[in-house]
Amino acid sequence: MRRQVSHIWSGRSRAGVIAGAAALLVVSACGSSGSSVGTKTPTIAFISQGTSNSWAAQLDAVARKTAKADGVNLVYFNGQGDATKQLPLIDQAAAQKPDAIVLVPLGFAADTGPVERAMGQGIKVILCDSTINSDNYTSLVTPHAETATVPLAQWLADKMNHQGNLLYIGGLPGNATTITYDQGFNSVMQKYPNIKIINGGNANYSISTAKQLTATAIASGKTFTGAWGVGGEAVTGMMQAYIDAGVKSVPPIGGNAATNGTMRLAIENKIEVASLQFPPTSSQVCIDTAVKAIKGQSVPKSINLSDLPQYGPLFPPLDKYYKPQYSDDMYVGTDSVLTPDELKAINLVK
Repeated sequence: MRRQVSHIWSGRSRAGVIAGAAALLVVSACGSSGSSVGTKTPTIAFISQGTSNSWAAQLDAVARKTAKADGVNLVYFNGQGDATKQLPLIDQAAAQKPDAIVLVPLGFAADTGPVERAMGQGIKVILCDSTINSDNYTSLVTPHAETATVPLAQWLADKMNHQGNLLYIGGLPGNATTITYDQGFNSVMQKYPNIKIINGGNANYSISTAKQLTATAIASGKTFTGAWGVGGEAVTGMMQAYIDAGVKSVPPIGGNAATNGTMRLAIENKIEVASLQFPPTSSQVCIDTAVKAIKGQSVPKSINLSDLPQYGPLFPPLDKYYKPQYSDDMYVGTDSVLTPDELKAINLVK
């Protein structure tokens, strides 16, 4: 969500297979929505993470395209990448009495009350890419980072030979996606007492912040045999800092949401990187699920995107996932939903 999420999940030789599978699996998971419910065109309030990073821009573009294809009105609320600014938008959206709310939660605890109030008004609430401190919602659509990150963390621990300093750059404190990322990471690392985790701080899903935090860690003189970043922005910033510092042997890095830029930097600089796919295409599933709920159809309480094969972990070598025709900011898999012209409109085509 990334993340702010960051959040998603791919360029690939597996590319064609993944793109096709993405479309097919999304349709099979959520069905094809009709153009209206009865005689009234339904309205969905989409409370986004907002205009804070490229992941969010891609999430929004996919949501708008899906709503148009489904024949629903989409009322957009911009969370501006800030949990405090997003919080009052939930009540504002509910006051407009939409048929459903699709929320990308930025505050695990804070968003709970407004979501429960909306549910009490009979509004369907679909949580997209992150959750709240309650099960009082209609459906949750998200990768399960607490399990999806486990193979990445295990890969990193093995690369480190289960010992040495590990540089950790976190995500957004209090955000459910960050919390679940950490759960998966810690479930592996607690098995290896000889791995010392050095917390470099929280990047808040910002490349520039991650780069600055990593530069500070490098300047401390500590030697790191591995590194972990929560979100694609964190890992990209970490790589940039190592490259700018002229470090010849960059440690293996795990934990990020896979972007085209991650692939490019890793390939060009011979850095071993293992990636989690946290796809902005998830908003397609979220909007489709909302439309089904509005129609009165049964929807799953939880849709785990990590169960879908196109959202699996990506391990080196990464050449088969990188797509040079697209910009660094494209998240792996976005091109399975958006056309080249649509990607160009949000500055993702070179």
